[in-house]
Amino acid sequence: MVLLRQEDDFVYQRLGRSVVTLIGRDLTGLTLRSIDNPGVKLFRERYRRIAAGQTPSFCVMHGVGPSAIGENERLILPVHSEGRPGLLVYLRGRETESEILRSVFHASSDSISVIEAVRNDDGTIIDFRVVAVNAETARRLDMVPDSLIGHGLLEIWPMTAGNGMLQRFSKAVDEQSAAIFESRYMSQGKEVERELRLAPFGECLTVTNVDIAPARAASRSLEAQRNELVTANALLERRALASKASHDALQQTTRELREEIRRNKVLELELIHLARHDSLTGLPNRSYFEHRFDEALKSAGETGQPLALCVIDIDLFKEINDRFGHAAGDSVLREVSQRLSAALGPADFVGRTGGDEFAAILAGREDDASISTAVQRLLRAGMASFALDRQDVPLSISVGVAIYPTDVTSARELMAAADMAVYRAKQDGRGRPVFFEPQLRFEAERLYRLIGRLSKAIELGEIHPYYQPLLDLRTGQIIGFEALARWHHPEMGLISPARFSEALDVPDVAEALTRRMIDAVTEDLVSWDGQAVPTHVSVNVTGFDLRQPGFAAALNQKLAAKGLSSRQLAIEVTETTVLSRDADRISETLAELQRLGFGVALDDFGTGFASLSHLLKLPVGSIKIDRSFVSGIETSQRTAAVVRSLVSLAAALDLDIVAEGVETREQLDLLRGLGCHLVQGYLIAEPMPAGDVPSFTRSFALSPPGRRRLARTAP
Repeated sequence: MVLLRQEDDFVYQRLGRSVVTLIGRDLTGLTLRSIDNPGVKLFRERYRRIAAGQTPSFCVMHGVGPSAIGENERLILPVHSEGRPGLLVYLRGRETESEILRSVFHASSDSISVIEAVRNDDGTIIDFRVVAVNAETARRLDMVPDSLIGHGLLEIWPMTAGNGMLQRFSKAVDEQSAAIFESRYMSQGKEVERELRLAPFGECLTVTNVDIAPARAASRSLEAQRNELVTANALLERRALASKASHDALQQTTRELREEIRRNKVLELELIHLARHDSLTGLPNRSYFEHRFDEALKSAGETGQPLALCVIDIDLFKEINDRFGHAAGDSVLREVSQRLSAALGPADFVGRTGGDEFAAILAGREDDASISTAVQRLLRAGMASFALDRQDVPLSISVGVAIYPTDVTSARELMAAADMAVYRAKQDGRGRPVFFEPQLRFEAERLYRLIGRLSKAIELGEIHPYYQPLLDLRTGQIIGFEALARWHHPEMGLISPARFSEALDVPDVAEALTRRMIDAVTEDLVSWDGQAVPTHVSVNVTGFDLRQPGFAAALNQKLAAKGLSSRQLAIEVTETTVLSRDADRISETLAELQRLGFGVALDDFGTGFASLSHLLKLPVGSIKIDRSFVSGIETSQRTAAVVRSLVSLAAALDLDIVAEGVETREQLDLLRGLGCHLVQGYLIAEPMPAGDVPSFTRSFALSPPGRRRLARTAP
């Protein structure tokens, strides 16, 4: 930092970033006398003496600062700047804090390792590299800590590949979620029992390995002793009662033994309760709920009364955790469990069956109408807002209901039916009840088959991009294409995404389809090199893709590996996707795509819930007017007014605007008159396979402007 003389005082002229971090605030422009701080007071007189004597000085300051523990060194040099005397002061913090942390790290009796993910070209984690280990880790391996640094996880602990640990480690890093689990495996020729605690930070993972074998052995020993003690107590009680009349001295012993038995029974009841109930909410856990469920179902079969099973799921619970923290999430779970319990009747029963999932049994009701009333009461209880730390936490639940014996007759089928119903409630918009009906089973089976068949189709290469041209009305030229997925089904022929889009709600399937499309499109771009084809193609991606860390960088690397430029590929994303959960993460990925040179288009604009404020913040370069507006532009003045407003808005924001679904010459002329110059649709051309693109482009370019094929053909 630099201090300059100002009359009989000094003023802070400049502070470096490291000095600001070490001191804890920026003092630029302040004078020494204006700062009421013991540390500054200590140096006032010293600074004056050094400036007056023009003699450098070195000193050490002890203390605890906001970012350092221990000592910092100061080298004070007298200087002149702008004709004024002053001081140049160098500060450096000593590493006492790092030494303390290193000592704590190595003093731990638990094995602590820090490992970094190693990924293949697809971004999949295939191994981890050791970054740091403490002394206990090295001791267990009979090695020194430094000799482990840089080695692969599979090299040092090869058993992690076979016992699922590598997968758990990878999941923790990919999802950036902490985890705790127990494992038993062979180490140094003997079986060990360990608890592993995972704490990810970026691509690194801290693994704390706690030896729980002694505690488990002690627990088993205590259990055996308890059983022996209970048996001995019972025997002694019988003997004491039998000899009470002949031996008065045994009475005191008998009373003590009875008290011990009482305490053991209380402990046993507590253990039974803990084994049957969820520790967070106090509700019955899944296994105990299923036991009670079986009993209730048996009773309903004997009495002939209907019984309803409700599967209750908290909507958007992950978003609550992400926004308010896991402590708030726990509070929500406790609050919901209390509300559900209070809303149930005396014969009803509720349990926590999963992370954010509950299940309730409604028994003792005469008909379906009374069951429906009870379900509505559950829904109202769960939907009321919840205040946490003076913030309103939005609560919403979805309920799936299956009724015995109306719907099914077995416990397993009833649970499956209720799960299908709650899945439909989620699909229909959440925050509602759905009662099971046979059609749900047919739809679930159909969707399951579709997901499996589509996954196989992607694997077999049955998905191909079909290209629909983009026409610039100002020049009459084709300036690019949109790649649309088509399924070449062996039996059903060519299938559009409308027939299989619901299967894309499964993340693995959606991401696999995106990879397949991008691979195929980049191959086609390479094959068109040297031909008169506008090599600019847009590809649709999903929210699952955009939430993946490194998606933009991986896509850029893929194009570079094939000799392509990011300018040749545009990414299309729907309004619904950019406004879904993890919207901030998606927006970051879109911004990174733009930074790397990819075009970004907002598809189906006007059909979602994007406001003008969203459009101002979203990193997009163009918007696409949904075909629903284009199809009504000929017959509705309101629709034409909306399109005119969208065109004006895009021009004001310096965005390109594209009209989709143009099918008639009248639509084309109206769009041209409204100022929309980029169009696509069946009037220009149907989506075509890659092999037809060069010939179509040549034919379109050679046709006279007035005779170009702009008549609609059959889809």
